[in-house]
Amino acid sequence: MTLRKKVLFYTLLTLLTLAALEGMARFAYYLAFAESYPPPPTLSSETADLDPDELTGLPRRTRLANKINHPYYGFTHYSPNSPLNVMPPAPAQPDTVLIGLLGGSVARDVTPYLQQALTRHFADQGLAKEPVVVRLSSGGMKQPQQLHIANFMLAMGGSFDLLVNLDGYNEMRSSYLNFTKDVFPFFPYQWEKLLSLTRDEIALAGQIRATRDQLAQLQQSGPTSPFRYTALYGILHRYQTRQAETRILHLNYDLANRQSARSLELHGPYIPFHNTAQVHQEAVRVWYRSSALLSRLAAAGGADYYHFLQPSQYIPNSKPLSAEERRYYYNPERARSTDYARTYPLLRQFGQDLQRNGVHYFDLTQIFNDHPETLYRDDCCHFNQRGNELLAAAMVQLLSPALPRRAPAPASSPESAFDRGRPSALDSPTAKPDFQVSLRPGNLLVYVKENCRPEHNAAPFFLHITPTDTADLPPDRHRYGFASRDFLFSEVGFRIQNYSERNCFVELFLPDYPIAHLRTGQYNPAGEIWSTELTLSP
Repeated sequence: MTLRKKVLFYTLLTLLTLAALEGMARFAYYLAFAESYPPPPTLSSETADLDPDELTGLPRRTRLANKINHPYYGFTHYSPNSPLNVMPPAPAQPDTVLIGLLGGSVARDVTPYLQQALTRHFADQGLAKEPVVVRLSSGGMKQPQQLHIANFMLAMGGSFDLLVNLDGYNEMRSSYLNFTKDVFPFFPYQWEKLLSLTRDEIALAGQIRATRDQLAQLQQSGPTSPFRYTALYGILHRYQTRQAETRILHLNYDLANRQSARSLELHGPYIPFHNTAQVHQEAVRVWYRSSALLSRLAAAGGADYYHFLQPSQYIPNSKPLSAEERRYYYNPERARSTDYARTYPLLRQFGQDLQRNGVHYFDLTQIFNDHPETLYRDDCCHFNQRGNELLAAAMVQLLSPALPRRAPAPASSPESAFDRGRPSALDSPTAKPDFQVSLRPGNLLVYVKENCRPEHNAAPFFLHITPTDTADLPPDRHRYGFASRDFLFSEVGFRIQNYSERNCFVELFLPDYPIAHLRTGQYNPAGEIWSTELTLSP
């Protein structure tokens, strides 16, 4: 055999051997992970930011592997690139609708699916602005954390068009678990672990950080490795990744189960709850009050607020559970510990009251009632890909009315969406003011009407703001000389009980630039109902 034939023979033999090894590796990969290689890209939001209840067969862990304490949120994700940590918050853009999504791990997981659904809706429905979802959620968060996050974001200059809150499960589970550990139920979950660490706990935390860095390196190297297209590399890489993840889980399990000395700082104020039922009832009240305040806070910041109650497999008749769900994802003991039988009906009842008081609240607990397929992926509260897609679709359908659509602006009126459809009666003699309008310290414009009835606040309000210097206006408003805003009472106002009288009350924060003149009132298709003017500076 000539040398050339030998080289060709051994080269071919080597290639065939490598091909055989690759084939066996792909088959082994399929047997081990139940998917072909390479696996398709997933919609997971953060690989390392998993919920403690979602990994069957592994010890429960805390969120300490991925969380750091925060003076206003309670805790936040350790990554400086998390939207919760980027300061100042992303400013509003003229061509986008900025949507801040609040909540716990269910809100966190649904974020990319909601973004995809909104992007499709943008293309299909001819929206004027592209929706962009900002994830303001993290595993374990519960009220009043969402309220504090929104408040801090707005204080730091954030500007959202929509604030959306998706919650429900953590109000019961996390408050209950805090109570069983002698921690104030309405502190963030695992507060006693987040706030203070002993020397041994610091050592464990160091091991967690080192292992997490190894995991991050693996996650970064995988997609760029020149061997990434081979199943041999894929098996080794996935094995190393799982080893690192499992080590983090076990280290956190050890950290979570170390006991801390009791103190006011760690355990919070004492409330004499006599049983868990009282804890759950008060948790629902905190949830209700926080959502009502979020609605008013969002309105003050120029945003619409939408509140969604998440589905749960423990609500009777809310979903025909599949055999897989009944076997793996339904745990009656969990339902008893969280007192689902009494607390979820309370959430739904108080939610209806939110709705009656003008909050955009929607109960999504029944959206799976005609879906017998498997939609849950653990016995806690989380959904698989199909479940998240259905949840996102339901949210988009309900958010749709708040998303601006393209429409030609009337030639005789400003181009702002607030002005479209304004009748020519704007220039007609004004009627007697129906609301008392005044400016209060802090650039707060207040509307008050005594003896208020529903017909008095049903019509839209308009507000024209003329600055001292027109340069303060957005460029597209310069030719009109004023900023314009329309709003409905149900979006920004509320009723107050004043002795035996029923009053209507609206408050709006004005822009922080110097204002010369305000003109405001209400209108309907026939023209102005009433208007009034305020001159603030020469």
